[in-house]
Amino acid sequence: MKDSFYFFFYLSTFIFLLPMRRSLLFAFLLLLFSCTQKETIYEIKHENVVIDQNEPPPFEGVTTLQLQSYVNKLYIDLIGREPLPDELDDATDQLRNAEVAEDAMNDLALALQQSDEYYQRFYEIYSGRLLEGVTLSTIQEQLLVLDFFYQDALQNGDILTAQLLAAEIDKLQDLYDAQADYRSGLIDIREFMSRLVYNSLYDEINMGSENFVLSCFENFFKRYPTVAERQAGVTMVDGFPAQLLLADGNSKTDFIDILTNDPEFLQGLAIDIFRQLLARQPDSQEMGEAVLLLSEDADYQALQRQVTATAEYSGF
Repeated sequence: MKDSFYFFFYLSTFIFLLPMRRSLLFAFLLLLFSCTQKETIYEIKHENVVIDQNEPPPFEGVTTLQLQSYVNKLYIDLIGREPLPDELDDATDQLRNAEVAEDAMNDLALALQQSDEYYQRFYEIYSGRLLEGVTLSTIQEQLLVLDFFYQDALQNGDILTAQLLAAEIDKLQDLYDAQADYRSGLIDIREFMSRLVYNSLYDEINMGSENFVLSCFENFFKRYPTVAERQAGVTMVDGFPAQLLLADGNSKTDFIDILTNDPEFLQGLAIDIFRQLLARQPDSQEMGEAVLLLSEDADYQALQRQVTATAEYSGF
């Protein structure tokens, strides 16, 4: 009887308080169900699965489109044309298989630099800047004309004219051979650039000693000479003794040698490379590193490879 009394007492009390405790009841039910769900999370089943011919996933750090864009850019900059479909596929695969390692990028650039097309492009770039785009065929035609007058002067006994013509023929022949000699390693970048300015074609474009001096400073150093440098340069080119950049000379060849062996000449090469490949000039740190690299053996191509392997150039 007593038990029945307590049972009905608690039941009536619960029913009486139910409308006032709905929120508590709801919270209680949520807690109950959440605990039920939480228990199922701990039921972790492990299953060993063996996949036949399992291989690591392909390199996905750079998209195929980015690789192809880089290869296209490299071909155009170094050899002056887009890659053929097979060349594009092979180069893209080469870079992807190597996960775009810097060595793989250097190898691709080096392969292009060892081609005939690279040196043709190299000559075209500097011929366009210094000689208004004079082609090798034009130089060959000039050689034939000069040789005709040389032979005529010899036949007429005009030894002085023949000697002058022979000297100009030698300069033009050196210019004509510059591309092949540079590729074969017979001459370095300093001699290559010297031949571009030491000939009658360059003299016709930059007539007079002063214009010659100004153009050489601009083409080699990317700046105009100071007043003292201009005066000393003109004096030297005219065949008189002068001191330029702390070096003595008394001829046009001395003037060219002094410029091409000065550290500023290497800075000019670095500017050329950065302008061509990155469309900007190097900053002070980049300039220092570039000159240091070029100072070792004037390896123009090594600096090109270094720049084409940068993230700024590649885009990845």
